[in-house]
Amino acid sequence: MKKVLVTLVLAMTLSVSVSFAQAVLVEAPVVEKPQQSKKLVFSEIYVNDLPGAVMDRLALEGAMIKEAFMAYGIDGSRIYKVNVLTSDAHEQTLFLGEDGKLLK
Repeated sequence: MKKVLVTLVLAMTLSVSVSFAQAVLVEAPVVEKPQQSKKLVFSEIYVNDLPGAVMDRLALEGAMIKEAFMAYGIDGSRIYKVNVLTSDAHEQTLFLGEDGKLLK
């Protein structure tokens, strides 16, 4: 009889501790995603490495290329930064997409 009573108490204690462990809510820390910075890092490239569409656009502008730089946008597209001399001899920086469109 004593063994049955001890077994019953052990079983009840174990079931209570299991049900209590299930009822406890565990709060997980909230981890925020690091935001991507919107600052682009441009690397200098050779003028010959500019795509044809960019070269055509600069020819339409009548600009002489001084320096060319390239960076990858957030979506993976290539963005070109080109320092040019305009037809009236002013230095200007243009930002162009791969398709030759001017970016702002």
